[in-house]
Amino acid sequence: MTADTWSARYSFADILGDSRAMRDAIRLARTASEGGYPTLIVGETGTGKELFAQAIHNASARRAGPFVAINCGTLSGEVALAELCGHEPGAFTGADRHTRSGLFDAARGGTLFLDELQDIPALAQSVLLRFLETGTFVRIGGMRPVHSGVRVLAALNVAVEDVEQRGVVRSDLLYRLNCLVIELAPLRERREDIRAIGERCLRADLAFRGGADDDFWTALGTCPYAWPGNTRGLRNVLLKAVINSAPRQRLSVGDLPPYLWQAGRGAAVAPTDAGDAGSSEQQALRAVLHSTHHNVSEAARRIGVHRSTVYRRLSRSAR
Repeated sequence: MTADTWSARYSFADILGDSRAMRDAIRLARTASEGGYPTLIVGETGTGKELFAQAIHNASARRAGPFVAINCGTLSGEVALAELCGHEPGAFTGADRHTRSGLFDAARGGTLFLDELQDIPALAQSVLLRFLETGTFVRIGGMRPVHSGVRVLAALNVAVEDVEQRGVVRSDLLYRLNCLVIELAPLRERREDIRAIGERCLRADLAFRGGADDDFWTALGTCPYAWPGNTRGLRNVLLKAVINSAPRQRLSVGDLPPYLWQAGRGAAVAPTDAGDAGSSEQQALRAVLHSTHHNVSEAARRIGVHRSTVYRRLSRSAR
């Protein structure tokens, strides 16, 4: 691997969102970038954990060094030790006659990012704990400790408390890693960030050069959908809208998939406050009606319900 292989593309300028939760997370991440202590980033899939890790690295004193990322779920048994520590010549039957470097070597002078920490195998946990405590490791087949100056960042896609209760990560390793914990809120809890993230996704990711109605963004921010997958789920919805809008090159509420208005969709992460969900549903319905010039039949078709359901919801909102 060359130094160019292990590099961080993103900085704090690439993190979008002006919600209170996002501002707090960025503030903590900037604090983390100024120190060299281990940091734990916690958030659901699609909340931007590696984006934050890269931003921390690029704002730190180690920015000139490599940024090495590994998904802990890909490590298993002795393979995990070989991946992390490397091995000496002849350590394995049929191995070549040269010393092979591991990730601790590759990250020397830079940052090692351990994603999906909750999936790290037990054998690798012991080696990682020793590395955090001493800054050294021993290659497989070797006898002497090797020093490597590395800053370690780790990420969990479940709460720290859940990991502790399940016992999948040893407590002393967690204590070492969570000197600073950055919690990334899911998209359903910071809906005001949807437009900023969505606009960049349309331009940079989906290469969409058209425009979007204001009602389009209002509907995305107020619909009762729970956004499973977070930004990845948003990208999927936007892709469907782009496909539906062809060849107009103008996104409207009618281009959005009907399941956004099915409050039960993604129930495992759906809003728990019935009042908030009802309010969001009414706002989304008004956005759809506005886009159809208050044509109830067309609004019903667009959100995938019977027109009587639209009348019932309108009647409920008028009470």
